[in-house]
Amino acid sequence: GSAEDKAARLAAAQTEAEWEGAGEQVGLEIWRVENRRTEADTPDFGVKRWPREEYGRFYKGDSFIVMHTYKQSEDSEKLSYDLHFWIGADSTQDEYGVAAYKTVELDDLINGQGRGDPVQHRETMGHETALFLSYFPAGLIIKEGGIESGFRHVEPSEYKPHLLQVQRRKGHIRAFEVDMGVASLDPGDCFILDSGSKVYVYHGDESDPFEKNKATALAENMESERGDGSERADPDDEFWKILGGTAAEVAPGGSTRHTPPEFATPRLYSMNDDTHAWEEVKSGVLSSADIKNDDVMLIDCSVA
Repeated sequence: GSAEDKAARLAAAQTEAEWEGAGEQVGLEIWRVENRRTEADTPDFGVKRWPREEYGRFYKGDSFIVMHTYKQSEDSEKLSYDLHFWIGADSTQDEYGVAAYKTVELDDLINGQGRGDPVQHRETMGHETALFLSYFPAGLIIKEGGIESGFRHVEPSEYKPHLLQVQRRKGHIRAFEVDMGVASLDPGDCFILDSGSKVYVYHGDESDPFEKNKATALAENMESERGDGSERADPDDEFWKILGGTAAEVAPGGSTRHTPPEFATPRLYSMNDDTHAWEEVKSGVLSSADIKNDDVMLIDCSVA
């Protein structure tokens, strides 16, 4: 925490070419962790800017850094920052370790340049905060695969179809890639079958109107991004052929996939200055007034 320490951290952050221009303008910026091995078989860990046309699309096998730069008010010239690192369910330990480290490094860069003090957030797949989801009003798409399968573009003759399950939680939409096949469909949700040349929308009989509208909007957004490369369509014979079944084979029952577990009663801990041990100070309903600015605190919302 000394001046020398801060200067060293700033100098290290300034060597990362991918941070060039980061946080200088209002808006959203995304980087993906790309850990590779060189030809000499040595590790090369780092981040790469995620293409803007891919914003809102994440991969289960990856970790990402997402920064939102904004002004507190229209009259203010001062920029503020929310800095998130997102961890896919299949992301490896080295990837999410780099995501956490690089998030701190970007924080050091912005703070060290006197541009502000970013607020850091940890996001895990399926448990994203409302703030994080608000950056993607059209919906968040989470696909299988990772760094090696990331930049797949539409080639109708070669494109591998993807089936996405669309679900609404607390007013926000997530689309998870699920196994290809009729067995993945259920009446309680909506689904998007991306076949490359066509983007099909399947509305489960028991899905709610909001979910249906959002699924259609998400499919139309996917279609518009590709220009003349594909078109939105309702389920037809080709739809069922790709899935290898018929509408009669859709199993009854409500939505069961990707339902986050319930969380236990939150508990607030404070670090003891003398022993450096965590001490519980409150449980149950918490408020911002419980957080002390001169303390190190932890909130445990472990899964029940």
